[in-house]
Amino acid sequence: MTLPPDRQHFKEMIPQYNSSNYEFLFAGDESIYRPWKDPEIAEETMGGPGSGMRMRFGRENRVVYKNLDKETMIDSRDFLQKQFLITGAPTPRKWKVGTKQKEILGYGCMSAHFQADSATTITAWFTPQLQPSNGPSDYQGLPGMILQIDINNGWRTITAVEIQLDEIDTAAITAPKKGQKVTAEEFEKIREEKMKEMGMQQGGPSGGPMMRQIIINH
Repeated sequence: MTLPPDRQHFKEMIPQYNSSNYEFLFAGDESIYRPWKDPEIAEETMGGPGSGMRMRFGRENRVVYKNLDKETMIDSRDFLQKQFLITGAPTPRKWKVGTKQKEILGYGCMSAHFQADSATTITAWFTPQLQPSNGPSDYQGLPGMILQIDINNGWRTITAVEIQLDEIDTAAITAPKKGQKVTAEEFEKIREEKMKEMGMQQGGPSGGPMMRQIIINH
């Protein structure tokens, strides 16, 4: 579709791909996924026992805390300038491990699939060489660390581009506390009602803009 000249510049302002910097820190069964800060600026996160992951992806303002041992997840999201704490168990997914294999950053990875709904297929690439059985954002539940997520064959991806072995300050892995506490079902209802009020519809699979790259530090 060709836009009128006075509107063409709006199209040119929209990038084909969106990405931003996040990090994934973990120690044992606890982990946190949060916006990444340059290590030269955020040196206070280094120095204590533990292992960490640093990622670059998705543009949304989101923090996800998980304690797999206690089956707890707190997903902090900013929706229409209001902060919500989506609290409950880690997102359950019935993964089906496939036969495909590939290497990501020197780690042998296996594929697994999950059909979220009739229009959304999630493919995960995980490595048993890295533990625990966790992954970025709200992804976990496979026998190893997830290094790549692909939604609908590239519509949105999370891909490790660097892995570094570092010690981290485990005090950095703390659950977010600011925001209105809701369940996942309550949040979806609030979001659907607000989108309907504004006359908006979500295009493509749910979850936000396309993600291209991540950096992971283990």
